[in-house]
Amino acid sequence: MEGYITFSQLGQLIFFLLALVVGVYAIITLRNLNFAVKTLGALLKENRTALNMAIPNIAMASENVVALTGELRSGLDGASRAIGTADQIAAYAMVIGEAAKALVSTFASFRK
Repeated sequence: MEGYITFSQLGQLIFFLLALVVGVYAIITLRNLNFAVKTLGALLKENRTALNMAIPNIAMASENVVALTGELRSGLDGASRAIGTADQIAAYAMVIGEAAKALVSTFASFRK
């Protein structure tokens, strides 16, 4: 017994299998999403009083963060200037050290 399959039948089979896979994936995804929503709802229900106390303080906390970052920025600017000054002092010390080496080597050559 011989059987033939046409390209249209093969295409329909592939389309059906693809639709089946997408459907199963959608069902699994919706099931996981439903579980996540239920868990989130239970979590919110358990912590409702703590959230009701914390939410009004968010504005004040954000203002404090802004003030702290401003102070930190100004402190870092001062530290940056101090580091720049220290770098300049180190550069001057290196120049003076090289000049001293040159003078010592010059006087050492006169002694010989």
